[in-house]
Amino acid sequence: MNDHYKQGAHSAINLQHVPCNICGFSEERLITIQNGYRIVRCKGCGFVYVNPRPTAEILKHLYLSYLQEKIEDPLLWDAYMKDIFARAADALARRFPKGGDILDIGCGYGFFLSQMKKKGWQTCGMDVSETAVSYAKGRGLNVTLGTLEDIKHKESSFDVATLFYVFEHLPDPLKALQEIRRILKPNGLLLLRVPHTTPIVRVLSLFGIKNNLYDPPFHLNDFSPATIKAILRKADFDNIHIVIGGVTRPSSMLVRCVTLFFGLLAEVSYFLSFGRFLLPGVAKTIVAEKR
Repeated sequence: MNDHYKQGAHSAINLQHVPCNICGFSEERLITIQNGYRIVRCKGCGFVYVNPRPTAEILKHLYLSYLQEKIEDPLLWDAYMKDIFARAADALARRFPKGGDILDIGCGYGFFLSQMKKKGWQTCGMDVSETAVSYAKGRGLNVTLGTLEDIKHKESSFDVATLFYVFEHLPDPLKALQEIRRILKPNGLLLLRVPHTTPIVRVLSLFGIKNNLYDPPFHLNDFSPATIKAILRKADFDNIHIVIGGVTRPSSMLVRCVTLFFGLLAEVSYFLSFGRFLLPGVAKTIVAEKR
């Protein structure tokens, strides 16, 4: 087990029980246990999350070196996310042909911000990883260490806010959406990229295959298309569109081949169904407007 998990994360004193972040319901059903943490499904709305979980103070400490542990070489992270970033950048450029102000929350090493900066956008980023922020600043990017709670941007500051593989990490995603809505300009756009782990875990469990795909306590939430729409609507976002939005490119050839196969399958099925079928278990890109 990772040393981070041993730093008191399993102590009852440092764990807190939380109600469903979407509907507020407190009744839940256990899905599985990974790294000693319970992953549960809300009986009210079906939202999947970790409960109980470490306190916010402990989580912030765990994240200080999170990116460095996941992918130590920043260039590998760039290759991993290149397709996702390129598709998102092109989509935003079509939506805002004259550019605008963009905030990348959980910007990591800043590769997406670099793409948007080249397209003429005014860019701003934030991250909780000291390693990532230091690297991004070294590349001349406007990036700050901290969270949405730490960094209070002015109301109606940005045309676009993006979160790539960040939303599943947030202790209070609804509160984060409400803050994002505040700092977006009228008719501003939110772009999210999230995994969908539960269907894969279900399939693997049928074959008795153990896994750590939920990655608790770093991943605290797992959103399905239905629950991501529900929480966005609750935070007063509308015109919600969910697309496949590309695939990641892991460095392992075997994992890359599997990822590309299911990514292609997801793209084809999405196209043939005229956007009505979203392959379960595949990460998706969500776009929503400030109501």
